[in-house]
Amino acid sequence: MKPTGGLVMVEKRRGPGRPAYDSKQKLVAAMCALLAERGFEATSPTMVLQRSGMGHGSLYHHYRGKEDLALDAISHMRGHAIAFLEGQAQHSPDADPDVVHAGIAASLDRLFARREGQALIRLLADPVAGAIKPLATATQEWCDGLRATIILGLRNDQPGDDLEVADAAARLLAPEFRESADELLTAALGRGLLGLPRIGLSDSAGPR
Repeated sequence: MKPTGGLVMVEKRRGPGRPAYDSKQKLVAAMCALLAERGFEATSPTMVLQRSGMGHGSLYHHYRGKEDLALDAISHMRGHAIAFLEGQAQHSPDADPDVVHAGIAASLDRLFARREGQALIRLLADPVAGAIKPLATATQEWCDGLRATIILGLRNDQPGDDLEVADAAARLLAPEFRESADELLTAALGRGLLGLPRIGLSDSAGPR
């Protein structure tokens, strides 16, 4: 502490080995990018550290390992993906159902061309991620969130609608909405998978 003009100033320093305040965000951002580019199985902790510029101490200060970091990255991307789709799936009140379906399909295609969408596709196609229960559950919850957002788009509720009437109609049409949402999501995932950039053989090498 140093006296300055009668005031006592406390100088704060980062302790030895203590990660910088933004190290966690950098790790999450790196894992998000690598999940989109490579998927879970083909991403190693070393790759995350190289991409983020962080050291091993930062990784294991915040997470128990790659799986925990991946769960945090999935939660981050899920929120962004749902917010993106919500912003896209808006139509005029008199829009024809076919127009609404086509608009949602186009919105899903835009989503699966983005980093978050590509990460989801790779997670769904990754047998290792599917065999790890927390990752499989988080991925399923992501799909469920997208499906619920699609259903809201299909309902096409408007700000001035009577909520009771809209909810009653939605309950009546719930099976149809669920079936349409499943079809739209499955078809978009298939198109996204076909358009996904491939990982070269030389890129897949390295420690897990």
